[in-house]
Amino acid sequence: MLRSIGGRMLAALVLMSAAAARGQYLEQPRTYVPSDARFVSAGFYERDFRPRGTNTAPDSLAVKYTRVMPVVGFRQGPIEFLFGYTTYDLHAASRAAIYFGVTFSGDYVIAGNRERALVLPLMVDADFTKSESAGSLHDNFNVGSVGLGTGLKYRINGEALDFWMTAVAIIHYSFDGYNLETGSSPAAVAEAVAILPGIGILDGLAVGYRFRYQAWTLGGGRYDYKTVNNGVFIGVLF
Repeated sequence: MLRSIGGRMLAALVLMSAAAARGQYLEQPRTYVPSDARFVSAGFYERDFRPRGTNTAPDSLAVKYTRVMPVVGFRQGPIEFLFGYTTYDLHAASRAAIYFGVTFSGDYVIAGNRERALVLPLMVDADFTKSESAGSLHDNFNVGSVGLGTGLKYRINGEALDFWMTAVAIIHYSFDGYNLETGSSPAAVAEAVAILPGIGILDGLAVGYRFRYQAWTLGGGRYDYKTVNNGVFIGVLF
């Protein structure tokens, strides 16, 4: 009988300890750990690229287009790589546009727990944007940018779904690849992503929407451009 009572007390202690540990796990974290989801993706941007009002390039050399840009990507936890390429017609000739971007983000909980949380993202963002002009190589838009940003993110973590929405403002230091001109480039980026691990395709699917606005000021107005991009993607986890 004593053995039975002792066994019941031990079982009760184990259950109480497990409940306490679970409560501590859910409520204690104040630094948010980004999802470890790893996936490759394919999608597109509806891309509009045009001179700003301060652009000083003559009309014959200015770049302006609206095109669908196919985009492929790779994400591993807080790091993401994106590459996009498209062509457009300018002054009766075909020109090329390239976008390459790398982002790294660290997330910190403002309110909530590991299952649902309002998060402060801190982001390092680097990109290279090329849009060909009708002129010489020096008239092309070949600009790299490196910057820091922050904003807000809302995230839901569950067994069947991992979902987040993010909006971030970024300020970049920008530089032209040919003329050694430097300047600045503010940007606003947003995304909504759903991770579906139980789909039955490899480790699951990722589906989402991306938005990116970026404006450049450099080269005494010669490279003052802006771009608006938005589109969807689908990825495969592995």
